[in-house]
Amino acid sequence: MFRVSMFALIGGLLVASGGLVGQDTKKDEPKAAKKDEPAAKVKGTLPQNWGKIGLTDDQKQEVYKVQAKYNGEIEKLEAKIKDLKAAREKDMKAVLTADQKKALQDIVSKKGG
Repeated sequence: MFRVSMFALIGGLLVASGGLVGQDTKKDEPKAAKKDEPAAKVKGTLPQNWGKIGLTDDQKQEVYKVQAKYNGEIEKLEAKIKDLKAAREKDMKAVLTADQKKALQDIVSKKGG
């Protein structure tokens, strides 16, 4: 169960961070934007099968912008969920006796090996 949860969490983080790929984080060098230059393109990944429906470049850029808009907040919430699950696990284990904790640890270690 723990492995499945961790796999789901890691997968979710990878999906959530997809809109952040390729964004320039340097703030030291201001770029001089010229009036005749197009706006910088946002990079990201389209959801599964969206590349097959004939999106224009402008639509793709809008999708990437929407992803970027929500990704930061989603990452914060996923971190909060991880913390809550850890606290829940700790509180549940606090209910167990020392013998029950040892028995549980033995069961878990046998499944892993």
